[in-house]
Amino acid sequence: MKANKIVRIYRNPIYLAKEYKQMIDNRQVKNQSGLARKLGISRVRIHQILNLLKLDSLIIQELEKFSDPLKSRIITERMLRLYVNKSQQEQQYLLNFLNTLV
Repeated sequence: MKANKIVRIYRNPIYLAKEYKQMIDNRQVKNQSGLARKLGISRVRIHQILNLLKLDSLIIQELEKFSDPLKSRIITERMLRLYVNKSQQEQQYLLNFLNTLV
C-alpha cells in the first residue's frame, strides 16, 4: 500500500506580501505584531516578507507573472530579500534572472 503523498504549496512571496499588507491596511489586524500573532509566525518574519514590496516596481510586476501558488519553489522570499536594499542597477540582475525563468 502506498503512503499518502504530501502535496506542498509554494506561495509566491510577492502575493504573500501584498496579502499581508492588505490585512493590515483593511484593519483586519492592528499592526505587524497582530498579524504575526494571528498567523502564528514571528513579527520579524512578517517584516521580512513585507519588505519585499520595496523592490523595484518592474521586478514586482515580473514576479506577479509567476502567479500564485507556484508550481515549484523557483522564487523564495530569502532569494528576493538579497535585492531589497540594492540599487536599481543591481536589481536589474534579478530582473534578468527572472526573465530566464519565464
